[in-house]
Amino acid sequence: MGLVVTNMDIKGIVNQVVRVLGPIVDQHGLEVVEVTLKSEGGRWILRVTIDCETGVKVEHCTMVSRELSVHLDVEDLIPVKYNLEVSSPGLDRPLKNERDFERFTGRPVMIKTHRSVSGLRKIKGTLEGIDAGVVKVRLDTGNLLDISVEDMSIARLDYKFGSD
Repeated sequence: MGLVVTNMDIKGIVNQVVRVLGPIVDQHGLEVVEVTLKSEGGRWILRVTIDCETGVKVEHCTMVSRELSVHLDVEDLIPVKYNLEVSSPGLDRPLKNERDFERFTGRPVMIKTHRSVSGLRKIKGTLEGIDAGVVKVRLDTGNLLDISVEDMSIARLDYKFGSD
């Protein structure tokens, strides 16, 4: 029988990986967007998503992967065999914190909520900013919608092909 890893274990492992990863990305002018550890098809995958104001290049991913691998091997934080994947967030980048909502003001977003907000649970529009934990989104109708960060289940950029 294989080792059982609980959700509590996963959360602790991810927090430790973020702790180790922080100085690595800081040193190279990068930021951590997301770290996940999931079992997929019987294999564990540690996914690290990084970003940079000027865009993530393959070299960034390679460098972070190499440096993080060394640290993870030394600290032996993950009790199961896993594959490490380091990537950029892509065009539909998740928005995770207040800094993200400030940085991407003026960009199209898609937000899903836990409960209905003005009759909507899936909201698309233009991000108008954030103030005291409330995100402002301008809908295509022109209406401005206030959405509490606590009510959001998913928030991400909504890339539209053919737009600037």
